[in-house]
Amino acid sequence: MPRFLFQPDPIDDYGFNPIPIDIHMGIIKIPTEEILDDFGINTTESVIVGTDRYEVLNRLQTAFAREFERYGKLKKSDIRPMDYKTKQAWTRIRRHIKKEPN
Repeated sequence: MPRFLFQPDPIDDYGFNPIPIDIHMGIIKIPTEEILDDFGINTTESVIVGTDRYEVLNRLQTAFAREFERYGKLKKSDIRPMDYKTKQAWTRIRRHIKKEPN
């Protein structure tokens, strides 16, 4: 399966590392080594389907920006110890940040 890098646009002066994605027959997969528990099921990949490449890449950027706004700007001390969903999402987003604003 061909592997590509998706480069998220900067958000509020935060820069991000590229995210590896797999594209096969119009389906984009975001492979990951972690088991996600965001929706109550265990999965190790996300799948995005769209009618053309720009639509899918726009959906990726929109979803990334939404997750960043929701979880990426939190401080670790803001997350309650038993809030596993928030901690997991925060960790996943923070892993992609390469430049924080001054």
